[in-house]
Amino acid sequence: MIDGLRPGEIVLEDASRAFNVRADRGRTLKELLIGRERAGGPPPVQALRDVSLRIEPGETVGMVGRNGAGKSSTLRVLAGIVPLTSGRVGCGGQIVSQLELGAGFGRDFSGRENIFLNGALHGLDRAQIEARLDAIVAFSELGDFIDAPVATYSSGMFLRLGFSIAAHLDADVLLIDEVLAVGDEAFQRKCEARIAEQIAAGATLVLVSHDAALIERTCERVIVLDGGEKVFDGPVDEGMPFYHRLMGTTEEVPSP
Repeated sequence: MIDGLRPGEIVLEDASRAFNVRADRGRTLKELLIGRERAGGPPPVQALRDVSLRIEPGETVGMVGRNGAGKSSTLRVLAGIVPLTSGRVGCGGQIVSQLELGAGFGRDFSGRENIFLNGALHGLDRAQIEARLDAIVAFSELGDFIDAPVATYSSGMFLRLGFSIAAHLDADVLLIDEVLAVGDEAFQRKCEARIAEQIAAGATLVLVSHDAALIERTCERVIVLDGGEKVFDGPVDEGMPFYHRLMGTTEEVPSP
């Protein structure tokens, strides 16, 4: 862990992350009883390989790459969800991660009760949550369903509530992974507008998306990952053509 960072500052130093893969095979009764694995098996999967980067407070950074390139693993490391195998990581200030919207929801609790639950998990006291409650409910567009158990929600309603809560937390660092496909087109535009407000207030943004147009209109810098390695880090108007060439895309997606 890297201490002493400014609010919104992000640093990765020689960051590597490997995941062990369990072989699909049976185990003997003796192995089960003593907790011993057989020797051999598949080698670890290297999700990140010696990645170093520094993001300044207030920067807007897109992260792109093919599936399995290490984008989501990087965000999970930054969010503190998974540890590094080697290297160091640090994020200054309050982190709000929108990686798995609705994670931690009590499915038997109502939407309103889950707002209080999630707010408390992010360090807000009851008065702070109550001050934001009406704005969260209005943003979610759930209407009377806000008092129904979330177990009765559609997947879209579930995700809208998760985004609405996260969007009204105080953030120095915003980590967003493919969550802007929430709801219909009008709701997506509202989500983008809310993120723009948080950026204008000084939040640092790291956005993972396969939507090239979204990256181009939201971010000033882009990092391209491939095979767990950083292969490009620079201005978005240079990085996206590099990404398209890497992917073998014949036609680049124009910005609207």
